[in-house]
Amino acid sequence: WELTGLNKNEFKKKIGEKQIRKFRRAWDVSPPPIQDNNKYNPKSEKIYSNLPSNKIPQSESLKDTYNRVVPYFDSKIAYNLKQNKNILISAHGNSLRALCKKILNISDKKISLLEIPTANPLLINFDENFKVSDFEYLDKNRKKRITFNE
Repeated sequence: WELTGLNKNEFKKKIGEKQIRKFRRAWDVSPPPIQDNNKYNPKSEKIYSNLPSNKIPQSESLKDTYNRVVPYFDSKIAYNLKQNKNILISAHGNSLRALCKKILNISDKKISLLEIPTANPLLINFDENFKVSDFEYLDKNRKKRITFNE
């Protein structure tokens, strides 16, 4: 099944709610890869024309996203945080889930429970040892519970 280009209702009809949740929330389960002839395949986008095709993923699990996003966080963002700079990160939900997994030390099993509300910033404060000292959603009425390791 190809899922890129379908809306959520089309997803449900095609593969069912349980499988959707698995693709969207599981740690290491990837959706089926996009086919080369799919009009949504990023390989056909001009913006990616200078990238080797093996560097453009055909599918991506949260684990893949984590492995792509966390090195950038470690090399660029963490450095600025350690300089006591305030950083605003705005990103796709899966990228944010990957960062929250790292920053809040959420287990592989519990990460599937993390729901990130749209447009509700999560303020995270760090102590002098760069450990999370506290965090809170700015809109308390739309906050989501964050479940940590068991």
